[in-house]
Amino acid sequence: MEDKIYEIIKAWAGLPTWYTTHPLDQERFSKAMHNLISELGADIDIEAFENALRRHAENNPMMIGDPIHWDDLIAKFTIKAETILTYELAR
Repeated sequence: MEDKIYEIIKAWAGLPTWYTTHPLDQERFSKAMHNLISELGADIDIEAFENALRRHAENNPMMIGDPIHWDDLIAKFTIKAETILTYELAR
């Protein structure tokens, strides 16, 4: 499942600015979450999501910062994703 998640979120997480508050990055995150839920449902293993996101961060040479910085960002977006997935499951 992690590989599938990796591919689905690539249009957002594959960009060096994926973590910014820029409206385009926020829109890409929302679209990635929509695509994830559409293709895999809301019952997604959040650890698989986190691992896929980490792979994108580690494989993106344009990312600003170091692995410590990435850990905070990955945790932040994993929580955001988990919140969205939990909401969708409850609907």
